[in-house]
Amino acid sequence: MSSLFSLKGKVALITGATNGIGLGMVKGLADAGIDQLILTYRSEDALEKTKQQLKKINSSVDVVGIKADFSSPDEDEVVKKIVEEAYEIALGHSIDILINNAGTNIRHPFESYPQEDFDQVLRVNLQYPVKLTKQVGSRMLEKGVKGNIVFTASLASFLGIPNASAYAIAKGGIKQLTHVLSNEWSSKGIRVNSIVPGYIETNLTDTLDKTYRDTIIKRIPMGRWGTMDDFQGPIVFLCSDASGYVTGEMLAVDGGWLGF
Repeated sequence: MSSLFSLKGKVALITGATNGIGLGMVKGLADAGIDQLILTYRSEDALEKTKQQLKKINSSVDVVGIKADFSSPDEDEVVKKIVEEAYEIALGHSIDILINNAGTNIRHPFESYPQEDFDQVLRVNLQYPVKLTKQVGSRMLEKGVKGNIVFTASLASFLGIPNASAYAIAKGGIKQLTHVLSNEWSSKGIRVNSIVPGYIETNLTDTLDKTYRDTIIKRIPMGRWGTMDDFQGPIVFLCSDASGYVTGEMLAVDGGWLGF
């Protein structure tokens, strides 16, 4: 059974991996024996702390970083930089796993949503993942890589959460992109899935007021908010042979929220 979940010999490129859900994901990948993790980052300190944590889990894992600012409106240039650097430093110059996890949210009522904020949320959560996936997926197809692509979706992919219109539009797009790419690429050896986080303790949710947080926890069947470590098992499952016949799926890690 352990061989099904092993990521030995694999190389993964992950965005937004130095904190929150992304950090939980890479901890799981490291524990599953992955050979190399290529992480995009903004803060040198955060990258170094992440490297230290991963080395404690798996001393042999090669962890390298690519500095990237996903708030930049120059998407094509940033994506080009990430892809070129990633394939240059990747072991065997090949990437087996792409995880689009970087995200942001800015909350406003729709009628007064500043266009600049709206555009930024769409850019980070939808446009960057689309363009990065196109570039990496194309190379996987050219090289005949039996790859895995995973997106971080959201409850907002399914629900019309108030004051989060831009976020919901972006994450709804990620849901449809998951299904479309699965239909186009699965027969060519690339499985495409999404993880759907529920309410998780991250820097995106720690600003919510106590009253709202108390309301949320009463709605979660498991009776608690999720943590970054709740994503270790799910990401290993989706990136390993354990999910060899799983594609086009939206795997909810939400404490039962969507089934309530």
